[in-house]
Amino acid sequence: MNAMIQAQTAGAWDRETDVLVFGSGAGGLSATLFAARAGLDVVLCEKRSHLGGTTATSGGGIWVPGTKAGLAAGDTTEAAREYLRGELGELYRADLVDAYLAEGPRVIDQLNAETEVRFDLSHWPDYHSDEKGGSRKGARTLFPQPFDGKRLGKDFALVQPPMHRLMVLGGLMLGANEVEDFLAPFASWATFKRVAKKVSRYAVDRLRYSRGTDLRFGNALVARMLYSIPRERLTLWTESPLVELVVEQGRVQGAVVNHRGTLQRVRARRGVVLATGGFPHNPEMLKHYGKGFPHRHSLGCAANVGEGIQAAQAAGAAMDQELHSVANWTPASVVRDGQGREAPVIYGYLDRGRPGVIAVNAQGRRFVNESNSYNDIVRAMFRDSGGQEADFHFVCDSDFVKRHGLGLVRPWPWTRSLNPFEQSGYISTADSLEQLAQRIGVDAATLAGTVKRHNACCETGVDTEFGKGSTAYNRMFGHPTQWPNPNLAPIRTGPFVALRIHAASIGTSIGLRTNAAAQVMGTDGKAIAGLYACGNDLAAVFRGGYPGGGTMIGPAIVFGALAARHMQGAAA
Repeated sequence: MNAMIQAQTAGAWDRETDVLVFGSGAGGLSATLFAARAGLDVVLCEKRSHLGGTTATSGGGIWVPGTKAGLAAGDTTEAAREYLRGELGELYRADLVDAYLAEGPRVIDQLNAETEVRFDLSHWPDYHSDEKGGSRKGARTLFPQPFDGKRLGKDFALVQPPMHRLMVLGGLMLGANEVEDFLAPFASWATFKRVAKKVSRYAVDRLRYSRGTDLRFGNALVARMLYSIPRERLTLWTESPLVELVVEQGRVQGAVVNHRGTLQRVRARRGVVLATGGFPHNPEMLKHYGKGFPHRHSLGCAANVGEGIQAAQAAGAAMDQELHSVANWTPASVVRDGQGREAPVIYGYLDRGRPGVIAVNAQGRRFVNESNSYNDIVRAMFRDSGGQEADFHFVCDSDFVKRHGLGLVRPWPWTRSLNPFEQSGYISTADSLEQLAQRIGVDAATLAGTVKRHNACCETGVDTEFGKGSTAYNRMFGHPTQWPNPNLAPIRTGPFVALRIHAASIGTSIGLRTNAAAQVMGTDGKAIAGLYACGNDLAAVFRGGYPGGGTMIGPAIVFGALAARHMQGAAA
């Protein structure tokens, strides 16, 4: 660390603690939870007024092979290792993978048994389920159990709300198993009772709270982790960003924190944990580290601009750039508000990979298997564009939209008319494919030919171009009554609909180089004493690959726990 920074950070400590954590997503909360449970005092700093970061607005899934539930479903550690060798290729780091496969199941099983952080096996297949070692039936992705936010008391207000479009009725979260009920609430007496019970509870919640307290997905995970932290060991500082690390005698001794406008020098006897969420909203860092992956949008928390990584670099930390991609990805549409501001809309749960929609590039041709994972679709998009900034369109007919929705457009009966979405410019519609092609700027003959070839594949049940419906993961989003291929349905009857899609990051993958204990490594190849990283501040253990649902949150939790374990054994 240079002399100027040393001079700025010299002086007496304003506060001392065992562990100082920056960031309150899954990584930061995990480090805090495990450190506090081990009897260490923790100061948890979050730069925003709410906790949870990207985790709170995510699906909350974790990809962790070898848990008790996974083993009971037929998983094995060796199969997972074989799968990851194929996924990561020449970038495979045995030290990180071995630590993850050995310690991940223990961490998750311990949470399930000893805390309120509880997960259920989801039976989601791996994203490349038919590759060697892949899980076809689903034994590695788990989701947090729902949580009653009222149990947090006044701390419920600290949990970052989910994205508005993931709620209905202005603040009601639905579980994946509840969506069909709300799409057809009068389908049966049992369905109506379930919907009525859910809505009644929500109505009562809104008498006291700004939104519903029946939490799902990432919101439930953040709430469960917060609830499980021993409060006698926790000091929680919101609106308290990291300013700089304090290095003395070759060790990170603590940090300067801007605690609600006042600079505080905090000593961390055991260590400092960086979990500030990577740099998905830092254009300069993305330009530097993300050549070949140009994009303008991210689903990551807007506050994640890389300050943890930059502070570590100032203290001599090394970056790990030997990854397949700078980020993990999702297709996203864009909605504009009255002031022209853009906000990305994630590739929808209902429309994702369903039969009856195709993705076409700027020439009007398909370029990808639409039922593949969100990450795979954007990676294919970058390959198709030659690493240039580009977009594509989902094309379908209005019957598809009525049944499945499309991006921000919810299925019938939630959406009665497409007119408002067309008038706002969110979608394009036309009575013929030729007219639609003109409106989205692609060659009419090419688009018509693309749809014709797709419809012919629907007749045979074999996607001769991209193999849609050929894997277990693909078929999870199909319809069993759609014959002969659950993922293929023709696009025939106008009006036809197109939705413009952009590349959006979920979060960055390139980050600080660490060892298997989550210690940050210096440019000299040695661990920096007293400094740890987890979440997206740590370079991804999967090296920019995406093996299954929960690829980002699973490692965040596990390496947060490993950091806490190492600090527990460190000298004070």
